[in-house]
Amino acid sequence: MVTKENFYIITGGPGGGKTTLLENLSSKGYSFVPETARQIIKNRLSRGLTPRPEPLIFATGIFEKDLANFMLNTHCSSTLFFDRSLLDSACQIFNCDKNYYDKIKAVTETHRYNNKVFITPPWEEIYQTDTERDQTFKQAVEVYEMLYQWYVQHNYEVLVLPNDSVENRAAFVLNNLNS
Repeated sequence: MVTKENFYIITGGPGGGKTTLLENLSSKGYSFVPETARQIIKNRLSRGLTPRPEPLIFATGIFEKDLANFMLNTHCSSTLFFDRSLLDSACQIFNCDKNYYDKIKAVTETHRYNNKVFITPPWEEIYQTDTERDQTFKQAVEVYEMLYQWYVQHNYEVLVLPNDSVENRAAFVLNNLNS
């Protein structure tokens, strides 16, 4: 089992302010691994393809990259944030094909992040779509609820970020790193 106490996940439904928060933390000297799904979608769009392939193919592609990001950073000893994690993509796989999930389930148990997971709740006032985010706000709420339960089921302590300024959200995260 590999547990990286210095790896912190920031997750949540689409449009909850994860990337903005991570960019703020980056401006304070913290490193982060960007969201894999956005990278895949951006790459597909640049090649004239649909944003997402078939759901299981999309989920497994994200999972493979998320696992690679985990492994590539295992040497890192400083605090490292992840914009989503391999648990998010494992949840997608579970929802597409439970038999396939059974094949990768052990990875979610043997590749652990810090037990504290920060989750951005749905926040309609800041929610907006873009070229990589085409879900409705209702879908964002559903993703949030699903991920919250998923992380709890996988024995993580889920800390809900306040719907507040990015500075206050960053302070919340940093205060909880040390508590």
